[in-house]
Amino acid sequence: MAPWRVVITDFTDSEYEIEARVFARSGLDIDLVTAAESRERGLRAATADADALLVQFATIDRALIESLTSCRVISRYGIGVDMIDLDAASACGIPVANVPDFCIDEVSTQTIGFVIDLNRHTLELSAHVRSGLWGSRPPVAAPRRLSGQTLGIVGFGAIGRQVSSKAEALGLTVLAYDPYLKPEAAANVALVSLTELLERSDYVSLHCPLNESTRGLIGEAELARMKRTAYLLNLSRGPVVDQDALVHALASGGIEGAALDVLVTEPPAPGDPILQLDNVIVTPHTASWSVESAQKLRHDAAQNVVAALTGDVPRSVVNRDQLRR
Repeated sequence: MAPWRVVITDFTDSEYEIEARVFARSGLDIDLVTAAESRERGLRAATADADALLVQFATIDRALIESLTSCRVISRYGIGVDMIDLDAASACGIPVANVPDFCIDEVSTQTIGFVIDLNRHTLELSAHVRSGLWGSRPPVAAPRRLSGQTLGIVGFGAIGRQVSSKAEALGLTVLAYDPYLKPEAAANVALVSLTELLERSDYVSLHCPLNESTRGLIGEAELARMKRTAYLLNLSRGPVVDQDALVHALASGGIEGAALDVLVTEPPAPGDPILQLDNVIVTPHTASWSVESAQKLRHDAAQNVVAALTGDVPRSVVNRDQLRR
């Protein structure tokens, strides 16, 4: 029997030792084709006869999926699957698997870090000291005590729940909005409408997936409902927010500030208006980043492939219901 052909379409690292070890331990005869090799042939040509795909950010659209002749699984390096056409994969009988729990601690920790930095004006005060103005009046208003303020979490999945737990330890009141969550599943957190959450929260933190119902979820009208003293945090996907509307709200004083780990266009152009604002913290889509999370991500994404090639069901299949139908 010919080796199984596994194609890594793209990845930010250039070595694949962890994946190779997972495949070696499986006992399967696997021919691993890396991103550089796939780019040389062109993505569709490189993947056409693949038995499995490992995908990070590459667009896996209907045309590519329909060109696959023997694919048994598409495994995502990450949680979100907005770059993969799930309808097309389901129609072709291909399970799409992700790694839903690789960075829960990292993203929730960065969220809390953002809240603290925004509240305590960390970046502004650091710049103040570096400019030699230690003894003069700080260039920002005195912060309100964090304990007793309200954090609104949009998307109350595993990351949202972990953010809630960490926030409560700081004395924050937590509200949550998640249209797919039953009230009893929200534990001791108040589950409210998006409108109520926006109006009551001092910090609004986004942790929802990107799909047709969440694209542009936070736009001009939603930003206008927020307190002028409130902050927006986005650790989900850039297009969940109307970025032009956000720039306007930030520049006009509609809201106090923002902290963003994701943008609509990544990487942003040097002249992107969001980068010209002083009341925004921007990090380069790295909230999930740690030594441990990267190791787990690569191991589990490869393990999804092993499961599919050995006739098992991968641990997390995001289109399971569509495949059943």
